[in-house]
Amino acid sequence: MRRLAAGAAVLLAACGGGVPAPAPAPEPRASVLLLTIDTLRADHLGVYGYTRNTSQHLDALAREGTVFDYAYTYWPKTRGSFVALLTGRRDAQTGYSKTHPGLLAFNPTLAGVLQAAGYRTAAIVDNGNVAAAHGYAKGFETYRETWQEKALATEMDRARAITEGGVRFLREAPRDRPFLLWLHYVNPHTPYTPPPPYDAAYVDEEARAGPRLSVVPGFHGGIPRQWAVPGQRRLGYYVSQYDGEIAAADEQAGQVLRALRDTGWWDRTVVVVTSDHGESLGEHGYYFDHGEDLFDPSVRIPLIVSAPGARRGARSQALASTLDLVPTILDAVKVSYPPELAGRSLLGAVKGADAGWDRLFARNDRNLTAAFDRRHKVVVTPGEREPRLALYDRVSDPGETRDLARERPEEVRRQRPELDLFLERAEREWARTRTLLGGVPSPAAMTPEACASLRALGYLDAAKQCATPRDSQ
Repeated sequence: MRRLAAGAAVLLAACGGGVPAPAPAPEPRASVLLLTIDTLRADHLGVYGYTRNTSQHLDALAREGTVFDYAYTYWPKTRGSFVALLTGRRDAQTGYSKTHPGLLAFNPTLAGVLQAAGYRTAAIVDNGNVAAAHGYAKGFETYRETWQEKALATEMDRARAITEGGVRFLREAPRDRPFLLWLHYVNPHTPYTPPPPYDAAYVDEEARAGPRLSVVPGFHGGIPRQWAVPGQRRLGYYVSQYDGEIAAADEQAGQVLRALRDTGWWDRTVVVVTSDHGESLGEHGYYFDHGEDLFDPSVRIPLIVSAPGARRGARSQALASTLDLVPTILDAVKVSYPPELAGRSLLGAVKGADAGWDRLFARNDRNLTAAFDRRHKVVVTPGEREPRLALYDRVSDPGETRDLARERPEEVRRQRPELDLFLERAEREWARTRTLLGGVPSPAAMTPEACASLRALGYLDAAKQCATPRDSQ
């Protein structure tokens, strides 16, 4: 009887009867590693053609993924940039402004969307401008603010802590749950003080060359007084120190990328490396700062994307914005978008289709607006009676030194409609967003540690935002 029963069971199984086999478990979604390096110019990385060896680890990542040759920030200051980067929305949608300089709670964020989809979400950051008090921790289960830790006395102490924390997270991450890990290094933001051996690595003939500069009280016309190094007046020296900070940050990023491989996460992780903005190194007489203008030194950034199953060692000519990172990442991990995104997915470009924008836009804290394609850039500066338009041809004039608006009125007329449409849309969006701002509280007072961090980075108006002793208790 036992044999008959066994035989019947085999027969039923063969005929498709009996208990059905369990369905295979779905493949877990890919994880996400977002590495952001503050104040990083694309043209100072080897993968973008720089002659100094500042970025061997990022260059190696580029050989594993796709490099975007035309990537730009939407907002060339840290706070506004990360609001756009983490939401995929324009300022008129997010409510970001001088009166609300943070990531307001009514905005869906990359971390919040992924957390709702079952992801572990963690961030380790260095820059008081992205403090949790200003909303940037929304959606993160853990949010480590390294500047708050008194044991981390220097910028490199904090950079190493970010790396060590990131490596530890990768080693301990459970295999059955995807993650979003955001690591933000403040280097190479001013002051340019790279650690050995990078402080001397690029002090060569080029570093001893260049114009001799005066020491000045602000950021225009020479070396800002707070960054002046005794006995160093050549522009080349300060550029060598900026490059040294890039190399130091690259080393830290390299350790995280190596851990991603060593822990077995590499083939299951979307890796995005970018920056919040660039840096002006004397262009237009603007030294060692960013964001007052919308010229390329401040708005052009690196963007490298590596994703499972995507191309390796590819370059994309697609125009890419920081607004595009949320839809790109969500597309790559197959998670639905939140509504009303201003960006679009670049995953097609990562996989070989050069889809992208025909034109990008950028704005800044001074209410300047730029509209640009690969060749022309139109910049609108508010005026008392009417706005002033400037036109730059970035092919014939890569330094954007000649305003051609009067010489080429036909080109201004060609560019103007897209710009007008952008500004009109912004007005409509602001009208809707203002209805959401009524119940938004005033910006939170910052802790003394955050104030000290911002002052060290050269934010001289940080005192206006700083906490009183009572506020910080």
